[in-house]
Amino acid sequence: MDEHKKKARILIGVSGSVDIVLLPKYLQTIKANIDCTLTVLMTKSAEVFIPATTIALFADRVISGEKPEDWPTDKPSRIIADHDIVAVMPATANTLAAVATGSAPNRLATIIMAATYPVLFFPVMGASMWEKPAVRRNVQQLREDGYQVVEPVWHENFDVSLARMVGHPSFPSPEDVIAILRDNIGS
Repeated sequence: MDEHKKKARILIGVSGSVDIVLLPKYLQTIKANIDCTLTVLMTKSAEVFIPATTIALFADRVISGEKPEDWPTDKPSRIIADHDIVAVMPATANTLAAVATGSAPNRLATIIMAATYPVLFFPVMGASMWEKPAVRRNVQQLREDGYQVVEPVWHENFDVSLARMVGHPSFPSPEDVIAILRDNIGS
């Protein structure tokens, strides 16, 4: 790699989904395979599933919460200026809907809508949600608006509450995520 080439500045937006527990493996793989600075922006709902302090073990920087006292260093315009790409992993139905309808209920949605560079969504949600017409319309709208919505890969997991195996859309393999990121940052 050319030593004068600038490191990719990747922002991973994280919304609340049960598959967030897989995120550390993806962050490790990104850091191991792409010369980058890696920032993770967590929504309040993401922190319900996994603490920001845990995610901080796998990223260069973590931004979490919506506290006004954080805005001098973490306001959306500064975050946007400090990155070259946004990948939303996991992208919940709520996050997809917010951006598809032009809503900015949190800092992540605000950044996505104001970004002038590639924004990729990696949807993760229950199978029945993914198939709902409203979700499909939102995905189509995002694509028409120029966002990249990566087709999820179906995974089978044991659902303790149902006491049976269930399938749901989730992340592509870490290797596929690396390839998609590279295609969008030109490295």
